[in-house]
Amino acid sequence: MKFKSLKGFRDFLPEEMAARREVLRRIEEVAQRFGFREVDLPSLERMKLFEVKSGEELVDQTYSFEDKGGRKVTLIPEQTPSRARVLAVEKSLNQPMKWYSTSKRWRYEQTQRGRLREFYQTDVDIFGADSVEADAEIIAVLAETMRELGVGNVVEILINDRNLMEKVLDKEDIENKRNVMEVIDEREKLSRAEFFTELENAGIGEKKAKWIDEIVSINGPLDEKIDDLEELVSGEAEEELERMKELVEMLDSYGVLEVVSLDMSIVRGLDYYTGLVFEVFDKKGELRAICGGGRYDKLVELFGGKGVPAVGFAIGDAVIEELMKREGVWPEEELKTDVYVLPVSKDARKEATEIVKQLRKKNLKVETDLKNRNVSAQLNYANYIGAEKVIIVGKRDLKENKVTVKEMESGEERLISLDKVVEKVG
Repeated sequence: MKFKSLKGFRDFLPEEMAARREVLRRIEEVAQRFGFREVDLPSLERMKLFEVKSGEELVDQTYSFEDKGGRKVTLIPEQTPSRARVLAVEKSLNQPMKWYSTSKRWRYEQTQRGRLREFYQTDVDIFGADSVEADAEIIAVLAETMRELGVGNVVEILINDRNLMEKVLDKEDIENKRNVMEVIDEREKLSRAEFFTELENAGIGEKKAKWIDEIVSINGPLDEKIDDLEELVSGEAEEELERMKELVEMLDSYGVLEVVSLDMSIVRGLDYYTGLVFEVFDKKGELRAICGGGRYDKLVELFGGKGVPAVGFAIGDAVIEELMKREGVWPEEELKTDVYVLPVSKDARKEATEIVKQLRKKNLKVETDLKNRNVSAQLNYANYIGAEKVIIVGKRDLKENKVTVKEMESGEERLISLDKVVEKVG
C-alpha cells in the first residue's frame, strides 16, 4: 500500500525546507530588530478557548476532537487566544509585552491556491499599549517585513478602523451591524450583485445597500483620504479621526506611509477586533490577502483577566511563498554545507573523525562518509550537499602529517599540515 500526505498538508524535503527556514528567519529577524521577544505556546488547546471569541466560522474550521481524558481539544488555528489565556493569569509581566512566535497551525477548510490545512505562521503582537505609537510600530514591522522578503514594492497595506466603521453605520441607523460587517468582510469574494443580495439578507434595504456600497468603495492613500473621512462622519467620530491623523504622522516618521492606504471595506472577520484593522494585498490583485491583523483591546478580559490592550498581525507561509516565487525572490532551494571530510580509506577514518569533531566545535556544518564509499562517490555526494570545501584525508598525505583541501567551486587543491587544517579551514 502506498500512502500520500493528506489533502492540504505538505512534505518538505531538505532543499525545500532550507528555503522555507530562510524566509521564516527573515521574518523573525525583523521582529527581533524592533525588540520583540520569542514565546512558545501549546499546539493543542481546549476547544472552549476558541469558542469564546473567535467566531463560528473559525470554530467550524478547527481540527478538534475529544482526548483520552474526555476533554474537547483542538489543534490551534491561530495563537492569539492562547496568548490572551496566558496574559489573563500572568500578573507580573512588565508592559508593554512585545512577543513573536512561529509555529504550525491547522484549519480544516477548502484548499486552494495559498490556502492550506496545515501551514507555518508567525504572530507579532504588542500587549499593554493602547497608543497610536503601538499601532504605527506594528504596521512598520509589517512593512519592513515585506521589504526584507523582497516584495515591499509589489504590496500595499490597506487599513481601516472598526470603531469608525460602526459610527458610519450608526449615522445611517443601520441595524444588525455585526451581520453587515460580516457581509462587508466577504465583499472581495462576491460579485456586486451577490454583495447586494447578502446585504438584503442582512436586513438592509436597497437605498441603504447602495449607500454602504459607496462607503466601502472609498479607498486611496491614507493621508489623502482623511478629508473624505471627516465629511463622511461629520463630527460624530472625532476621536477616531484624530487617532487616524496621528497614525499618518507616525507612519510618515517611520518611512512607510507610502505603502499604506485607507480601504473602508477592510473590517476583518474575527469578532475580537476593536479598532484598527489592516490587511496586506498584492497590488496586481492576483492573490488572496497575504496577511492581516489589527487591534483587539478586550480579548484578555474574556478569559478572566484585567483589560490588556493589544495590537498585532499574523503572516502565514503559503501566500507569501506564492508571491515571492512570482517575483523571483524565493530563496534558492539548495543544500549548503561548509566542509565535507573525505576519508580515502578506513585507515584514515580516525584522523578524519578528529577533524570533523574539531570543525563542528567551531559551529561549522560538517559531514563525512557514512557508507564506506570510494573517493569519486564521496566527491559526488559532497557536490550534492553543496559543500564549499572538501578535506581529503589519505594515508599517503598523513605520512607527511598533511591533508588535501579542495575548493569545490574552483577545483583548487592545496596541502595543509594536519595540525593547522582546523585553524585554516575553520
